[in-house]
Amino acid sequence: MEGTKTIRKSCDLCYRRKMKCDGQKPRCSHCITYEIDCTYTAPSRAPAPKKRRSYAKGKDGVSNTQGRLGRLELLVQQVTERLDIVERENEVEPLLQHEEASAIATVMPLNITRSEDDNNSPKPMVLPPVEQVLPIIQVYLQDFNSVLPLFNADTLLQLVHDCYSVGPLQRDPVVWAAINVVLALARRHSFVGSHDIPSSAACLSRAESVLSRVVLGDIQLLNIQVLVGMVILLQASQDLKPALVLIATTIRLAHAIGLHDRTYSAHLGSLHERQRACVFWLAYILDKDLSMRSKQPSIQIDDDINLDLPSPTVVQYNEDRSTVNDTDDATGVITTADGTVKMNYLTARIQLAAVEGGVYDYIYSTRSRKRSPEERVRALQSVACALEQWKASIPSEFNASAGSRRVAPSMLRFLGALHSTSLACTTLINQAHAWDVEWIASIRRYGRQGIEPLLPPKWEVLVAEARDLLVLFGALGETDRWNFWTTGCSYMTAMVLLTANSMHRPKHGDLSLDSHLVEIGLQTIDKMAKETESEMLQSFQATCTELHQRTQQRCAEAAIMANNVDCSPCFVDIQRGIEGNSHHDEL
Repeated sequence: MEGTKTIRKSCDLCYRRKMKCDGQKPRCSHCITYEIDCTYTAPSRAPAPKKRRSYAKGKDGVSNTQGRLGRLELLVQQVTERLDIVERENEVEPLLQHEEASAIATVMPLNITRSEDDNNSPKPMVLPPVEQVLPIIQVYLQDFNSVLPLFNADTLLQLVHDCYSVGPLQRDPVVWAAINVVLALARRHSFVGSHDIPSSAACLSRAESVLSRVVLGDIQLLNIQVLVGMVILLQASQDLKPALVLIATTIRLAHAIGLHDRTYSAHLGSLHERQRACVFWLAYILDKDLSMRSKQPSIQIDDDINLDLPSPTVVQYNEDRSTVNDTDDATGVITTADGTVKMNYLTARIQLAAVEGGVYDYIYSTRSRKRSPEERVRALQSVACALEQWKASIPSEFNASAGSRRVAPSMLRFLGALHSTSLACTTLINQAHAWDVEWIASIRRYGRQGIEPLLPPKWEVLVAEARDLLVLFGALGETDRWNFWTTGCSYMTAMVLLTANSMHRPKHGDLSLDSHLVEIGLQTIDKMAKETESEMLQSFQATCTELHQRTQQRCAEAAIMANNVDCSPCFVDIQRGIEGNSHHDEL
């Protein structure tokens, strides 16, 4: 038997992480990246229990996750490390307790709670004091979770109580991950004012440290909720690869427990059934959104869903506000500041996600390239019609133009995400997006050579949507990097649209406002480019600055010409008067 043993080629880090080791000496590339010694002393991994192996083979889709898990963990860890560095540069925080600091600084996340794999003793799953955590969770439930209902409030609070009732070594890693995801979301969306709570990146890193337990353990609804929360955090990043890999795993595991099909929930109570549906729809939204942003196919097939939408799109109060035309399900509802009109934001976002799927299918899919010209025209008409119907379903109080005035400040961020996605769909369909090479080239030719570009249909409506979106972003206040990467493409697209319109119509009525909005946008892009050192943003900033300067020059020339035309009749009258007086003097 000894003669059949093979020498392990992977170092300890690569062996434990299940990564391919390049075997470089004295340290492999991964050990150089993580700045650790490259050793070969770890014992061989014990075989997985038969129960786990049979589960991995028996459940639909789960057998594919183990092979991708090592790569996913590395991607997630790289993103969280970058996020943590950025957050620590922008925040002056006191030193955390020793165990919290180690959770942030550690770059080997799988050393935490993976005792089955590395034969080490379990590490404590630390949390901030409960008296600090509970108020944060309450605010999270009231604000973020009320619009995007990832958790049931009572269930989450009970999980927090159960987790704190045992010691750090006895805590359930999935529950611990869920609490850290909630804290990360609260941190990310500025619901936390205390510096005693770890940064968003630190909380995300803790959740990632038990990712194998979340993905490969007994899959329950809470496992999917943790994964969805992690994707929400990861999709607010310039690098979408970790979010794309994780959302694929999430959708497959959601299918494994039947979240996509109501028949799997028929035996459950209405509350649990509704929560399962909400979690699935949130995963669906993320899947379609990431698909359109990355130009990669989504995982979920629309025809393979057997669920109802949460509730009607809009609910209105009567004038006396004593009764409400409402359903018994207020999941995902947002309200105007005066409380007179409600809209189901979750339903609107699900419907828009379906449109995003149509946009991907029309523009990026392989199937689209195989269609005949006539079929492409019909596909374009179909997705454009669906988008227009969606826009018509949004109450006027929640449009981008009225939202900054009618909606409470805490809800504006959700409205901004909604309408930035809508504008992205519109401009992609009309080939007027900031990253459409031909469109940008045509605007630059117009500025340099005066060759007018072919403007999309309903140009004035498109420009008005861009203007309203930038006004809405202005009401949100200073843009941070997390919001920027989720809405930044639409933000920059709106800047280009306003610039192109002012270049095309240098005397339009909103010229002063549009110029102001573009200048604010350039300042924002400059700030983001410096913070992120993104070459893409630096390139866009240079292009948009050039276009804005040429637009100002053209507007100034148009104003001078207009003044000359306006002064011409006066000049003629003055000349006639002088000539008349001269003739009178001669007489």
